[in-house]
Amino acid sequence: MSNKHLHIVCLDVPFPADYGGAIDMFYRIQALHSLGVNLTMHVFEYGRGKQRELEKYGTVKYYKRTKSIFHLFTKRPFIVQSRMSKELLKELSLDEDPILFEGLHTCGMLEFASIQHRMTFARMHNVEHEYYLGLTMGSTFLKRWFFRLEARKLQRYEAILSKAKHVFVIKESDRSHFVKYQENTLFLPASFPPIEGRFAAIKRYALIHGNLSVSENEQSVYWILNTLQKVMDPTFPLVVAGKNPSKRLVAFCEKMNVQILANPSEKQLNTLIQEAQIHLLHTNVPSGIKLKLLSCIHSVGHVLVNSHLVQGSGLAPFCTVADEPKEYRLHFVGLKNHEMTKEKFDQRHAYIITHFNTAANCRIILRLMETTHE
Repeated sequence: MSNKHLHIVCLDVPFPADYGGAIDMFYRIQALHSLGVNLTMHVFEYGRGKQRELEKYGTVKYYKRTKSIFHLFTKRPFIVQSRMSKELLKELSLDEDPILFEGLHTCGMLEFASIQHRMTFARMHNVEHEYYLGLTMGSTFLKRWFFRLEARKLQRYEAILSKAKHVFVIKESDRSHFVKYQENTLFLPASFPPIEGRFAAIKRYALIHGNLSVSENEQSVYWILNTLQKVMDPTFPLVVAGKNPSKRLVAFCEKMNVQILANPSEKQLNTLIQEAQIHLLHTNVPSGIKLKLLSCIHSVGHVLVNSHLVQGSGLAPFCTVADEPKEYRLHFVGLKNHEMTKEKFDQRHAYIITHFNTAANCRIILRLMETTHE
């Protein structure tokens, strides 16, 4: 048995890396491959399609996620039950090599004795039940019912993590939550693409960006635009950019005279991020770490956020934090009149490249794999 072979069970197709979970998974895969790990990726596909790009990094096996209304009536959370796969269990049982489960979503395999004796890692992207409770805000009655039901099931199901040998959390503050299930709980920072930070010229506009098809992100856009409506200035435009905005959101932005750019290319979005004078972020869900926040901090623009967005991330010193609408407006007006200093940019850049060096962080996994065979 090779101690350099690792199974990775992905909750979704991790490429293109165009949302937080996919970014974290894809760049970890890329980094582990660069460190010489032989990877077998087990990927649940339910709409993103098979991606040849993944084949550059190892063997890829795809599985169908079964979305059935009957999954609502099982003890397992829907996100777990819909990924329970006999085919996956069979494939994982072909050898005795270590397994990395991405998200509580894929940890159903830990229920089986044939997996429990293996070297297993569980990567937590969120405290999932907190995330689902946060999604109830602004949702319809039926969605609220589902999110609350799922949150209760997720909270109970977390005990499965005691069957993993190690748990990796995405931010340091999550460790205290998960260590009660598994004492071998370690902080593994979010995986992130290498960025060549440079102190470049900015343009006078504020940017809101993200996956706009996600309800949480859409609600954040509404909150930000409603909050800043009284202080909007045509000489300092607001730009909303992201994936698959709803017709309702597009109409709302047009009504507010705010430019909305649907489905920008990766190059377009990176340019927008690098040139914005202010980045506007907000969330009602105090869970995980928003990887778009890292992109913003790696630019020359100011970053205006609420406290939920930076809670436990270590990134608050590099942002302007405001929770109340009045406070958020006042800071926005102030930041319009000040550009980032070279000194402050260098501080932010140094922190990011030190703490979010994906290859260096993934050596944690490599060391644990190697110690099991000494």
